[in-house]
Amino acid sequence: MFRTYLMRGASAGAMSLVVLSGASAQVGLPPIHISAHRPVGAGTASNGAPVAAPQDGAGAADSSEASGASQEAEVVDQKQIARELPPTTDTARLIRDVPGVSTYEAGGVSGIPAIHGMADDRINIIVGGVQTTSACANHMNPPLSYIGPGNVEKIEVYSGVMPVSRGGDSIGGTIIAEPKSPVFAPDVTRPPARPLDARQTPFAPLPFLAAPAPGQLRFGEDGAVLVTGMISSFFRGNNNGISVAGTANVATKNWSLLYSGDWQRATNYHAGGVGEKVLSTNFISENHAATLAFQNDGHYLSLRGAIQNIPYQGFPNQRMDMTRNQAYTFEGRYKGLLDWGAVDARIYWNNVNHKMGFLQDKQPANMPMATIGTDYGYAIKAEIPFEKFSRKDVLRIGSEFHGFQLNDWWEPVPANWQPGRFMSMMGMVSYMPAMNMMGPGAFWNINNGKRSRLGHYLEWDAQWNDQWSSLLGVRNDTVWFNTGTVSPYDWRNPVPMTVCPVMMGQIGPCGPSAAMGMNNPDVPAANAFNAQNRSRTNVNFDMTAMVRYQPNDLAKYEFGYSRKTRSPNLYELYAWAPTPMAMFMNNWFGDANGYVGNLNLQPEVAHTVGLTAMFADPKGDWEARINPYFSYIENYIDAARLYNAPTPTATQPYVFQMLQFRNYKAIIYGADLSGRLKLLEDPAFGRFDGTIVANYAYGQNLEMGQVQNCAFFDNACYAYANAFVRGHTGLYHIMPFNTRIGLEHKYGGWFSGADVQIVAGKNVVSVPRYEQITNGYALLNLRTGYEWSNLRIDLGVQNVTNTLYTLPLGGFYFSGYKRAGANSGVPGMGRNFYAGLTVKF
Repeated sequence: MFRTYLMRGASAGAMSLVVLSGASAQVGLPPIHISAHRPVGAGTASNGAPVAAPQDGAGAADSSEASGASQEAEVVDQKQIARELPPTTDTARLIRDVPGVSTYEAGGVSGIPAIHGMADDRINIIVGGVQTTSACANHMNPPLSYIGPGNVEKIEVYSGVMPVSRGGDSIGGTIIAEPKSPVFAPDVTRPPARPLDARQTPFAPLPFLAAPAPGQLRFGEDGAVLVTGMISSFFRGNNNGISVAGTANVATKNWSLLYSGDWQRATNYHAGGVGEKVLSTNFISENHAATLAFQNDGHYLSLRGAIQNIPYQGFPNQRMDMTRNQAYTFEGRYKGLLDWGAVDARIYWNNVNHKMGFLQDKQPANMPMATIGTDYGYAIKAEIPFEKFSRKDVLRIGSEFHGFQLNDWWEPVPANWQPGRFMSMMGMVSYMPAMNMMGPGAFWNINNGKRSRLGHYLEWDAQWNDQWSSLLGVRNDTVWFNTGTVSPYDWRNPVPMTVCPVMMGQIGPCGPSAAMGMNNPDVPAANAFNAQNRSRTNVNFDMTAMVRYQPNDLAKYEFGYSRKTRSPNLYELYAWAPTPMAMFMNNWFGDANGYVGNLNLQPEVAHTVGLTAMFADPKGDWEARINPYFSYIENYIDAARLYNAPTPTATQPYVFQMLQFRNYKAIIYGADLSGRLKLLEDPAFGRFDGTIVANYAYGQNLEMGQVQNCAFFDNACYAYANAFVRGHTGLYHIMPFNTRIGLEHKYGGWFSGADVQIVAGKNVVSVPRYEQITNGYALLNLRTGYEWSNLRIDLGVQNVTNTLYTLPLGGFYFSGYKRAGANSGVPGMGRNFYAGLTVKF
């Protein structure tokens, strides 16, 4: 009975995988929906044969749209990914059109997505079942950077009020990126599809091209072995960017072996206007993955291994650049259909060796910073259908563990010496030789840091009748922290200076001077940190309550409340050195300020209410969605000034701030709007659709008033500062109002599109950080292409008018400041022509 129920989503699920692989003859397991979705109303395959199915939840057709029993995800499917791939190097940018989503601009492949103004560790990001942590003091290797955009099968985005089964230890939302999945051959050989060519389409502007349809390459006895795949290549003119991505799948009825990989390279891009080069935007990246899968009688088992190599990646808004990122990932997964329900279990391990330094366009000197991070864990979840309290009940039970270990140290730099100099003291001329400022030992930023989380959840999904359904869930996550002792470059305080007397023009015998030395504030800070109890435990509780009402086929409404909790990351707790050089190195915000941790931080707790109204024409002529939301956040981790920094002047227009992480009360509210309208459909002209996505968000710190100047560890000063609130400040990196209005055209194999992106000026900023104010702008983008059965061509141009603009979430343009004293945000990319070619077999 349960298997029959699960088979209902097979037909719609088949479409997403067939489009992905181009193999119309592939098959797989019936869909195993261990997720916050439940397929309803989809029939079985028309021919009665098994067909390909999604591996974890379904695509938009059979989960997000068909589900009537849970909060719906925004799903970026293969159709949308294929459209975004030609100009895109960063997987985070694949979700740019999802309502409520924006991106912190960082390196070329390391953008950090934000949902409703919350980003980075506030979002639960899972890539292929693996939960990775940024193993870098600058967060140069966020989770989505571990998979190339060409190797993504689909991305699910959950925002606002979301089910507890979709992850804990986060308050902003969940992003689930699924890699390309293995597909299996059918149990019988189907006749090959009739070859397709451009003449069979209503519009054929390109020369005649005939080729067999994908998915017909077979070997072995009775064609038991099916070989499918695809290869894509893209060129981007603005930064001389080149990308190559491909997949190859060899399968029988029960076994499948999949390879996927990509390689990308780009030089520094050019801004709009006069086309100045934007420094530190170059990169090289490659990813490779292999998956071995087995299926039989409702059971599925897979083993996936992946490697990444990034030799270098520039960051225009950071003091450092990435000089190496090598990662190794392993994941094992089992899914099965049992008499009582379905189960989905994963184990995973990820290790990254990461280094930072300087690329040549930032500065020639070297300052190596190394991190080694290891993520490991498991996730097991079960879905049990029953009929006791409502017409259809589903119980979801899950257990998760995620461990993270981190070592972050900075090697000594023997070549970094202050030059020797002559000096006069008390009438005696002396010579002070060179002195090493970054040595003689290594600086340990985090020594054997550990963060472990164990979570359990219970969720009840009920369909009361045709109109009403509900979702209730509770979750507990316990988080343990600890770290070892730390050390500065030099344990001496003061650091003695060597003085050589000068007599008759000759430098005499040198020796240490008891009267001369340099204060070393890292020593007392390290001693104070090492003397404290560094072990911490957070016991967090989440809950979600949601009700849905669907009065007819045109409308659907969701209203819900959630309590979500996030514990601090290791850097927020354990970055210990309150000196400028060390603080500048601990910065994942792109503002070039300095940050120090706080052992007294409490977990963030977000109380969110949201309403989603969805309207759609049953004939598919139009659809609309609006989602207002409000979040009140207790213990929001913001940054306050640590020292009395001078204000900007004409000669020093920008002053970098020294900041410490502290807890505050904050609010975030806003609304998302999206829609589509069929404008024209005619056999002679094809179909025209208008689209719109609009987002507004506002964030405010309710407790931070005029900045107080407190010495490090001065708790009395902190208490006094927090007691006298005299104003408010905006939260950092909240995207201003923005909208994208588009026109899409489809005529046979020909597809085209034009869109205008409009972004308002950013005037609500974080005052303590001196966050950049940016002006509004508008960009025009054009694209077109043609697709046969096994060949696709893409052409397009971004920023057609070559507009000069500043990225609202780009941060401070430190590379430009370093080179020419520029005081501005990071400029966006100017006019960019791109082209792409994809071949399927």
